[in-house]
Amino acid sequence: MTMIHIPVNSRVRLDEAVYKVTCHTETGELNLTCCQTGKPLLISTREMVEKIIDGEASIEQQVPETMLKLKGQIEKRFDAFNERDKAVARERLSYVEKVDEHLAESNLTTAINDVIQSAVTGGISLPPSFTAIWRWYDAWIKGGRNITALLPRHHAKGRRPTCLCNRSFEILQEVIEDHYLIRTPKTKLSVFKLFKGRLVKENKLHPEAGRMHIPSSRSIYRFLAGLDPYEVMAAQKGRKEADKVFAPVGLGLVARFPLHIVEVDHHFIDLTLSSQVGDVIGKPWLTLAVDVYSRMPVGLYISFEAPSYVSVMHCLKNAILPKEQYLERVLEQFKAQSATVLDAKFSSDWPCFGLMDTLVLDNGLEFHSQDLQDSCSQLGVSLEYNPARKPHYKGVVERFFGTLNTKLIHTLPGTTFSNPRQRGDYPSEKAACLTIEDLEFLLTKFIVDDHALTIHSELDQLPLKKWQAGVQKHPVRFISDQQDLSVLLFKVNLRKLTRAGIKIMGLSYQSDAVQMLRQRLMKNGSGKKVNPNVRVKFDPEDLSTIFVEDPHAKVFLPVTCIYETYALQLSIWRHRIIRKAMLKQKLDLRKSSEDEFLEVRQSLFEVAEDLIKSRQKRKRKAANRVSSEERKAGNENGPLPASDESSEDDNDDFMPDTEFTSPFQSPEELDEELKRRGWRSSRAGRQSRDGGEADA
Repeated sequence: MTMIHIPVNSRVRLDEAVYKVTCHTETGELNLTCCQTGKPLLISTREMVEKIIDGEASIEQQVPETMLKLKGQIEKRFDAFNERDKAVARERLSYVEKVDEHLAESNLTTAINDVIQSAVTGGISLPPSFTAIWRWYDAWIKGGRNITALLPRHHAKGRRPTCLCNRSFEILQEVIEDHYLIRTPKTKLSVFKLFKGRLVKENKLHPEAGRMHIPSSRSIYRFLAGLDPYEVMAAQKGRKEADKVFAPVGLGLVARFPLHIVEVDHHFIDLTLSSQVGDVIGKPWLTLAVDVYSRMPVGLYISFEAPSYVSVMHCLKNAILPKEQYLERVLEQFKAQSATVLDAKFSSDWPCFGLMDTLVLDNGLEFHSQDLQDSCSQLGVSLEYNPARKPHYKGVVERFFGTLNTKLIHTLPGTTFSNPRQRGDYPSEKAACLTIEDLEFLLTKFIVDDHALTIHSELDQLPLKKWQAGVQKHPVRFISDQQDLSVLLFKVNLRKLTRAGIKIMGLSYQSDAVQMLRQRLMKNGSGKKVNPNVRVKFDPEDLSTIFVEDPHAKVFLPVTCIYETYALQLSIWRHRIIRKAMLKQKLDLRKSSEDEFLEVRQSLFEVAEDLIKSRQKRKRKAANRVSSEERKAGNENGPLPASDESSEDDNDDFMPDTEFTSPFQSPEELDEELKRRGWRSSRAGRQSRDGGEADA
């Protein structure tokens, strides 16, 4: 069967509904979102092609973006205009067609000048100006070489002054289009002087009885004031700016139940934070997910690092999982600071969690990550990207950021406010005294104890009550195993599975379970056994455990790092820094022991503690990240020392040189042995979108 490619963001009409293509899956399926209801739909490309061929579906043809400003005019038939306008369009067409012919041998500027010179040579005393012909040609090309694009734009010119005859009115229109409805417009006085100069010049060619009346400047000013304000601003400042002032504000996305539509966005918080010892660090980023139905935030993530896939992953994980453990952790971190004197507690719960139906995202690179698209496909979550330069498409989360600034951020010590004028001479860095732990507590408390219990103007009720009433009628979907969720949100890499296990960033991961998997996946070709490639998922923030996919059993097997103490809650970012430091010390990374890795990790922690006081903000941020990650891992004084056991114990995890043979011939037998030995296997990816088991 002939296959076609349906690009992302294409609109497809199917079963009397219009869908938007949000992404393509690895298995060749289309992830669609209904434009009317927001409901997701997963359909194979082959099935879609069959429906198109049978007439049950169609791909809608979209008008190119460059034609949008001419859309209202081009849709009208040429015959619908009066004879005077059609004559003007035909005259303009004669010029642009000549320009198009000259373009075969020269550039646009030369072609237009040649056409004007030919017109003068042909006896036309006042040919159109260079700007006018250029504008006509541009409109003609953008309008698909349609003569309708050359019709006069009377809808943007207001009423005709009674003191002007037909010819003088045409001259006024040309002056306005050439000098007023452009990105660098002339003043109204200049427009009048140019118009008057054109009339005087043309009157010299006619006897006194046939000369045109020259109106007063007030008449021209009144005429300019009567022009369509939207068209004037669109011509002078662009349609984007005009839409901000004149475009109607609709309801935006309409959600029918909790987690039907969730908007996610990043926000650079207007607040300067410090370290626990009082040194200024800088401003943090907030990644937030807000439920459109109830206006309740459902997930968040705060970090000094710029937005990335990691921040999106943490925000989604926080949104999907119940919040009890999160609230406890936030309280513990806040109370653990020596400077805290408040009686920290939350007066209300945060009951918002579950799998959303549709995620509305902007066009940042982190949101177009293939890892994110694959993870959401497995979770049954549809992705919807808002149109470029349309921030109001995510109006709910944008409005929450504004509320957050007004009610919380701009009231805290160290705030930088939204702009320098509002900030005035307030010393933000000198007043900075809050840590990132303080901010996370205050932000969480604002959500659960303030925003949730304040009547929302659009809902006309409490967001928390709206959520609770909604989930009673439409229970949310949720994932029961936190490990399954973590695996689904992890990054994916393809790695070789050898007798030494799997290597990621120089770290070795080994277990009997993956060697059993290797034995089953190995292929014997030409007498040579080839190590298989396997899909590996891992948390960029914790390299202690990775998950290896068994493609036949649809199981992800957890495999720990052989340097278990070193890799504990170790991020890729920190591991890279440690590796660079070891290379500078001319250490052989392949032969270094865990003690050597831990020693360098400890030294970097000590250096970070000193660099937190650096004058350079970049160094302070990096140092604070190293320090805070170590503390979150429970290492108040730096990395934990290696165990007293000899390094030979770690090396015992490697398979011996003798060939490994597996007695297990089926996935079921492998699962039974895994359970007997106490290994836990995550079944992430086995669940289909409707909750049933996928075929193995």
